[in-house]
Amino acid sequence: MHNFRESVTEFLKHCRIKGLSIHTVSFYEKELKQTRRSFADIDVPLSDVRQIRTHHVEQFIEHQQSLGRAVNTINSRLRAGRTFFNFCLQKGYIEKNPYDNVHQLRKRHEVGATFTKRQLKRLLDAPDTTTFIGLRDLAIMLTFAHTGIRLTELASLRVQDVSFDGKGAINVQRAKNRFARRIPLTRRLKEVLSAYIEERGILNHDSLFITVENEPIGPRSIQDRLRQYGMQTEVSNEVTVSPHAFRRTFCRLKVEAGTNIFVLQRLTGHQSLEILKRYVEIYGRDLEAAIEQGFEGL
Repeated sequence: MHNFRESVTEFLKHCRIKGLSIHTVSFYEKELKQTRRSFADIDVPLSDVRQIRTHHVEQFIEHQQSLGRAVNTINSRLRAGRTFFNFCLQKGYIEKNPYDNVHQLRKRHEVGATFTKRQLKRLLDAPDTTTFIGLRDLAIMLTFAHTGIRLTELASLRVQDVSFDGKGAINVQRAKNRFARRIPLTRRLKEVLSAYIEERGILNHDSLFITVENEPIGPRSIQDRLRQYGMQTEVSNEVTVSPHAFRRTFCRLKVEAGTNIFVLQRLTGHQSLEILKRYVEIYGRDLEAAIEQGFEGL
């Protein structure tokens, strides 16, 4: 007999041994903890995972909905639960995954808020580049804006991941989906990163973006800096200034410029085309062109 808590501990250990990223393991740990609490609230038999059935999972969904949890939140917990019980099935703790006949909740397919070009310019014009902090912050925001890179990917960049040969490129080695990718540099990003790296100098570690104490700057500090510029420029009164807003804006501007969706997928590292298709549906210019066809002279 295996109880829920002990089985989760075994599952998380298995995830670490498999080499899953710390963020993925943290996701499973957090969502399964919340699942266990909700299971306890609705009297699911946690002392033996073999006793957990599909109707318990359905009760869990109803309980989450009654608490006002967002569809994305519930779906995240369903994904974590399904993966955990698949592990239990493989280990022989259970005979059937109770999540097998439970589907993700349907959600509205929307694209989050993006910056206008004017808002983006206000943000990029804000740092005082006569100071090290200002030059670093410009380099960070410009990297977000001109590459669409994720926060965790940017925070893990090393100096040697940036190449200035030819057009130059950023080699994303620690990607979310584990597939490294190359992102060419724009002319402006190449100039700013070159100036920043020269100012950064040679240190006893190779993290690209650093604090004034010459230590690697963490994801939370980067988010704080973006929020400060959002307030300073008042852009945050209109759009939440975050790494993902930069990423969404990158996708939008590329789609508006007619970039091939498969090229965009290679640039952004999206594992699925589904999200990028939403940008095409909303921001693609082909609809404007197509609506005029056939009506010439009428």
